[in-house]
Amino acid sequence: MTLIFFISLLIILAGAFFKKIQDISVTEPLLALFLGVLLGPDLLNVIKTSNAQTEFHILEIACQFTIAMALMATALRLPKHVFRKNATTLSILLIFGMLLMWIFASGIFYLLMPNTGIFQCLLLGAIIAPTDPVVASTLVTGRKAEKFLPAKLRNTLSFEAGVNDGLAFPIVFLALYLLNAEGSGDLGQWFVKILLYESILCAILAYGVGYACGYLLKKTHKAGYLNRKTLLSFSTAVALLLLTGFELLHMNPIIAVFAGGFAFAKDITAAEDLKEERIQETMERITTVPVFFILGLMLPWQDWYNLGWTAVLIVVLILFLRRLPALLILMPFMPQFRKKIYSVLIMGWFGPIGVAALYYAVLAKEKAHFEDAWIIPSLVVAASTVVHGLTSVPLEKLYHSTSEGTNERENLENRT
Repeated sequence: MTLIFFISLLIILAGAFFKKIQDISVTEPLLALFLGVLLGPDLLNVIKTSNAQTEFHILEIACQFTIAMALMATALRLPKHVFRKNATTLSILLIFGMLLMWIFASGIFYLLMPNTGIFQCLLLGAIIAPTDPVVASTLVTGRKAEKFLPAKLRNTLSFEAGVNDGLAFPIVFLALYLLNAEGSGDLGQWFVKILLYESILCAILAYGVGYACGYLLKKTHKAGYLNRKTLLSFSTAVALLLLTGFELLHMNPIIAVFAGGFAFAKDITAAEDLKEERIQETMERITTVPVFFILGLMLPWQDWYNLGWTAVLIVVLILFLRRLPALLILMPFMPQFRKKIYSVLIMGWFGPIGVAALYYAVLAKEKAHFEDAWIIPSLVVAASTVVHGLTSVPLEKLYHSTSEGTNERENLENRT
């Protein structure tokens, strides 16, 4: 009850002072994380911890629900034909961007943690490879982001964060198979079961389910059967249907929610879409705060301390050398961002690591019985939440001032 009380209090205060919080360059995940640390066992000890197994189970469930709401909100705010109009850029960013971030992150871990095996480093790199739609939404939505960042840049970041959460699933499981932590380690089984069945077939089926739900919503609205007050419950129910339904089918629930949510959003009229976007973002905010509050309670401070200066080097190198070099390498191959150095730099910096990494960390820790699968990602997530949360508005302003009046900004402004 104490946990629910403080989470509710934080949501009320964050909602009441939302605009003021944005003005001082602080994000809600950052506030929730700080409050969790303050009230947790390492400082005031107001909230007592449970046994580790229970805590990780609660965190895993909270991550799933938060990701579901964030992915649905992301799908609903994206323009209808965003992928078709930007297919080459988005495909390169998603596929090669994800692979490069995985390779760079794994290389950093292999360099800084010589006692950790190559496959374990590949697992750690896979866990933190995806950019997070939960934290990303706090950076690319709201008055400040809309004022300082062009629509195309915000849409690209949102789409990437939404899709690569699901794309990380086969990569994480590939590392688990290589570690023999999942089945026999047969890569043929990984290809058929994880890649083809749990990811690709899952995305196709989820797209069909989402499209059917959107079609039903549109038809009932035209027939006059739909009460506009049911829009929130309808879209939330679609997100949870996709999450739990494909989980029961032993498929990839994360990619299911985004693929289904994207199809669902395409078949809604413009007016409905706009209204739903705002409502869904409110629901997303309600589910975001608990995850970061719980994370604040669970942070493994002693394990981080035992890492010594290695912990600092991991944070610095991951934040600066995991994503920025990848996007700079890909810049000549992405038509919409070719020679747009300011845009590529801001995109390279705003690749936050958050709830998706926590979800995969808990999953990998359980399957591989590898403690560093929690210790290292939780360190990176906490650092990313703090650093990206504090730098979002200042760097958005810097981007706005440096790119204003240039062809780069003019080409991206108000385009999808």
